[in-house]
Amino acid sequence: MADYTRWTVKTDYIDHFKLRDRFQLNTEVVRIEQADDYDSTGRWNVYTRQLGQEVVMKTFDNVMVCSGSFSEPFIPTVPGMDQYQGEISHTYKYRVSEPYAGKTILVVGEAFSACDIAVDMSNPATQVYLSIRHGFWVYPRRGPGGLPYDTFFERRWVMSLLPIWLVAYLYQRYMERDIDYELLGIKPSRKVFEEAFAVNDFVLAQINCGKIKIVPEVKRYLPTGVEFVDGTKLENLDIVMYGTGYVIKTPFIDDSLLSDDIQNRDLYKYAFPIKLPHPTLAAIGLFPPDAGLTPIAEAQARFATMIFQGKLKLPSVKAMKKDIDQKAKELCERYGRPKLFVPGVDLTDELANEMGCYPSLKRLFFRDPRLALQVFLTPVTPFSYRLLGPHPWPGAREAVMNCMEACSSGIRGHTIPSRRPKARGGSWFLRSVVVVAFISMAVAAAFKYKDDIESLLR
Repeated sequence: MADYTRWTVKTDYIDHFKLRDRFQLNTEVVRIEQADDYDSTGRWNVYTRQLGQEVVMKTFDNVMVCSGSFSEPFIPTVPGMDQYQGEISHTYKYRVSEPYAGKTILVVGEAFSACDIAVDMSNPATQVYLSIRHGFWVYPRRGPGGLPYDTFFERRWVMSLLPIWLVAYLYQRYMERDIDYELLGIKPSRKVFEEAFAVNDFVLAQINCGKIKIVPEVKRYLPTGVEFVDGTKLENLDIVMYGTGYVIKTPFIDDSLLSDDIQNRDLYKYAFPIKLPHPTLAAIGLFPPDAGLTPIAEAQARFATMIFQGKLKLPSVKAMKKDIDQKAKELCERYGRPKLFVPGVDLTDELANEMGCYPSLKRLFFRDPRLALQVFLTPVTPFSYRLLGPHPWPGAREAVMNCMEACSSGIRGHTIPSRRPKARGGSWFLRSVVVVAFISMAVAAAFKYKDDIESLLR
């Protein structure tokens, strides 16, 4: 584990679970291999080296590989790179914008890092160009009401009641309400939720005002610039900055045990290698998700722990392979090409069902109707997976009930006293029932007249 002690940490969590003595900082994992008695025990030899010391080996019953998906920056090979006289870099090296003042910069990429850094450099730089292969959608960080966009769309009533085609249409109309993607040169051929995207509030404004200019894919390098696939050229470039993602690698473990080919790793629930005879090795969070990774990785870790302890058992290799192939097929159909971009809430729900901690509305309703409706109507949160089943948290109910307050507290400014009289309280339960009934009727109508609605929307 690297030394992260320079950051402020919440030490009461560490002390409560007595984790302090289990951390080994400033330590490199050199190699992980099967122990001599692996065939009978499933154990692993882990070779590590602390700073300035020799390599040591310890044997463990179980291993979780949690080295992350941003391990090695990916820079594609382009003809003429060796003759280019400027600087070629990757976004993983980027820290601040000041060194790029007065520079002419080409950023290559069309996702999160490329857009974030293109925006950050666009003010001090003379000019920033953004090279893209496909179009891409730009999801605003702010959704309805100014809250983060995922606090609206990642709600169980949205995901369970509204058909995905209707949600995609409404969100696309919301994003295009004041932006012409085709005019800006970034409109993708596929719909929302089916194509690459960035989450950014500023990149469209910078493109609109010319601080960022959209250009095609790079065909080859020139001594002082590049040529694009449409034959146009861009000369006098100071820097080419790649925001082209990462190669997920685990160099400390053999490919036969945990492959670096993420499209063909054959990991059940993206965690357990199905070719190994013992379920004693788990990969945690080694994939790109479409949502925040931390709660997904937490669910994977809980699932793996229960497998290690024998509280759960993996299905047959045939069943696991079928599940892996089905997920790959669904992603390919969604994005129109083989693509590993894991739906985070769906995977977390799957794992929760396996563990018995899924926040079942039926089970919750008879115990606590108000909590059940809160789980249904408000954003999906990690707290909700601590309400039922193993590893419950006593504070989970309060956290779920106050989740909207937690979402808004970080952006709330000075409160101006309202002159309007307060509305009468009424029944929270009754109001919620009315809302759900209205939504259900709207969805039923949407399904009944789906063809007519889609023809009108075209």
